[in-house]
Amino acid sequence: MSVLSFFLMINILYWFKFGSFNTESTLVYVFLTAGVMVTWFRDINRESSMQGHHTIVVMKGLKWGLVWFLFSEVWFFFSVFWSFFHMSISPITGSFLSWPMFGLEIIPPFQIPLLNTVILLMSGVTATLAHQCLLMGKMNFWVSYSVGLGVYFLSLQGMEYYHASYSLATGGYGSIFFFGTGFHGMHVCLGTIMLMASDFRLNFKTLSSLHHFGVEFSLWYWHFVDVVWLFLFFWVYTWGG
Repeated sequence: MSVLSFFLMINILYWFKFGSFNTESTLVYVFLTAGVMVTWFRDINRESSMQGHHTIVVMKGLKWGLVWFLFSEVWFFFSVFWSFFHMSISPITGSFLSWPMFGLEIIPPFQIPLLNTVILLMSGVTATLAHQCLLMGKMNFWVSYSVGLGVYFLSLQGMEYYHASYSLATGGYGSIFFFGTGFHGMHVCLGTIMLMASDFRLNFKTLSSLHHFGVEFSLWYWHFVDVVWLFLFFWVYTWGG
């Protein structure tokens, strides 16, 4: 998983640096990473349910692993916002000392971005309802609603990119906009996959009200993604535009 992610990032950095995007190798890395994730989730499911290997000590280690994982993600997006404020407060000469670049037609923040904000907030509510129902031992379909809202968010984000009048290579604003929102979109995609895995386990009743760390992992990650989007909406879309 780490090796595939590393080579995928190298491929993306090569695209950023030289403007040459290798579609074939990127798709290979993406599908291999997806395959590893499916196998990984399957093994965790077996270990936690049929084999009973998730003891209290193991669960504690998994929770600390999640905490440190989210901590690293916080610092990643902190660096993104640091770059954004650095370039927006002190524009370089190449952007005519203006932010955004002079003549650039930005994406209106109160159209698709606002709708996406509402969608993610709704998905956070449905995810919380799913957790509460699970704690009460009730079968629910709230996770499925969260998955659907996540897919809807990604489709709107893709439509927004398609109709944007600028690209990753359009100065500092274009680069930080697509880098920040693009990596957030990748996190939404990953979170949606994790929610789908949780929904699958809920439907096959391999989780209980006492043992459902996989669902908690997915929900914590999903709420983190929601919070990051709020910062992107208010700073990059609204204030930065």
